[in-house]
Amino acid sequence: DERQRLDEIRSRREVLQKEIADAIASVDRAEKEYRKSRLELLAASRKGNEQVEKEAYEKAMGLMKVRGACEEREKFLSGQREELAREERRSEKMITRSEEMGSRFRIALNMLNSEFSENSGEALSPREEDIFAGLRLAERESISLARELHDGPIQTFSATGLMMDLASEYLMRSDFEKARQELARGRENLAGALSDFRSFLFQLNPSGLKDGLDVALSRLASQSGNVKGTEVRYAVEGRSDTLSLSLRTAVFKIIQQAVMNAVRSGHARKVRIAVSIGKDVLRAKVVDDGAGFDVEKERKEAPARGSWGLVNMEARAQMIRGELSIVSEPGRGTVVSLTAPLNGREK
Repeated sequence: DERQRLDEIRSRREVLQKEIADAIASVDRAEKEYRKSRLELLAASRKGNEQVEKEAYEKAMGLMKVRGACEEREKFLSGQREELAREERRSEKMITRSEEMGSRFRIALNMLNSEFSENSGEALSPREEDIFAGLRLAERESISLARELHDGPIQTFSATGLMMDLASEYLMRSDFEKARQELARGRENLAGALSDFRSFLFQLNPSGLKDGLDVALSRLASQSGNVKGTEVRYAVEGRSDTLSLSLRTAVFKIIQQAVMNAVRSGHARKVRIAVSIGKDVLRAKVVDDGAGFDVEKERKEAPARGSWGLVNMEARAQMIRGELSIVSEPGRGTVVSLTAPLNGREK
């Protein structure tokens, strides 16, 4: 997706370069016409013919305005070209970083595959299985995050840039009301993109988990409500601060993904989260009144779209030796249930 965007930027820049060349040619023509009119005005002034002199003066003033408008358009287009060049550099850096990250994951997986293939007759230990699962999970999440960034904030920034360009055009035409409207729309877009970025940062590094699962869930509920207006309520029974940080993180990210699916894809109005921490088992449930979906169909079709939400939830459940159940039907909302053993848990 980012490569496609880079190609679009380069195509736009080529078109813009042609427009700039045309604008420069227009400036040159306007300059020649203006100089010619100045000579005509000088000649009329010397002859003392007031009517001819007046006509020559008006013609010169008109051509001066045309020249000024052409020069302003050239400056405007040149500014757009510089902005596209900056976007191109940013896009190239993002592609390079994504490729480097993907390469690191692939190298790590290849090294592990090479190491373990020597003992292919032996079953992998739970520790080795966790390493493989963790690396695959991290790679899928990096791909998903890149896609969400492209489809969300990056598209918003591109649209906002076009709004700013349009506002500049309106200002050049002295249409201040339309310019104000475009600037207001751009500001709203940027506010939405900022909110999305905060959501992504929270996904990458959930704050509050060190203080307990309930603290992180409180922030998740607040954030989801602020972004989409969904009413998210939660209840935690038992002491979540006794769970190891790794277990808290896995459980929270499963819940977080379920809430994100309910809010973004299911357009749920209400989401309820319930967590129960007993002596030997943890149970969590996320219930929403959203659009619902065909679970088996989604499992089959999602990977082809690059949607790894359900796969990642199930992978996390397996890594904590838990069981995950997803029950949903179109038009009937979704219920996500997690059960995880707590035997030998860290404190």
